[in-house]
Amino acid sequence: MHPLPGRLAAVLLLAALPSPAQDASDRVVEVVRYECANELGRREVTLFGNGTIRLRDGEIGKEAMGLSELGPKELDGFLNRLREVDLTHLGRLERGVEGSWIERCDLILHLPGGELQVFHFGRYDSLPHDLSRVLRVVEDLSTKVRDLKREADKLPVDYDPQPGDVLKRMDGELFRIITFTMDKRGVELEGVNTPLTMFVLRDRIRREFVELVSRQAKRHS
Repeated sequence: MHPLPGRLAAVLLLAALPSPAQDASDRVVEVVRYECANELGRREVTLFGNGTIRLRDGEIGKEAMGLSELGPKELDGFLNRLREVDLTHLGRLERGVEGSWIERCDLILHLPGGELQVFHFGRYDSLPHDLSRVLRVVEDLSTKVRDLKREADKLPVDYDPQPGDVLKRMDGELFRIITFTMDKRGVELEGVNTPLTMFVLRDRIRREFVELVSRQAKRHS
């Protein structure tokens, strides 16, 4: 499993990136992320602020991935279910059985208007009732993703993003790279066929997109 500080840094960076068309938090901030992993693989369910659900499952680096989109009413319904559960009274959870084959889990919860909450526990630990309720909501989210595809055709390891590149996302949507953030760590992309702008950390491009569809020819002076 990737170290948690890196994921939290990604959340905070993406949340800070501006967008002229839409509040960036609606598109790229992870409202809920639940991930369990061991040496054999991992399973991750993520809900983004715009209602996109992403499910990854399988051997690390070779996971199957699928996406699904919630409508506004359905998204509000899931958010309300999560708001009904108060986890602020939970402190550090007791560690259960551990071992190389025992899955360790992270739950990151950042509801709109709420504080960032992070919990670590084992897949088979005895959990507080309220935390179990939240995990049931997350599992209900995962059932919305029905079409998992292998990432065998993901971008090559040496792919270097360039403005003008048209990339295909796992769900088939095409995005064109517009520019980079000031620190060069983030990439701004614009939908080719949909009026959508999104920001992705540069080192996560290969996790979000599977194919370089086209690249603009360089102009010679």
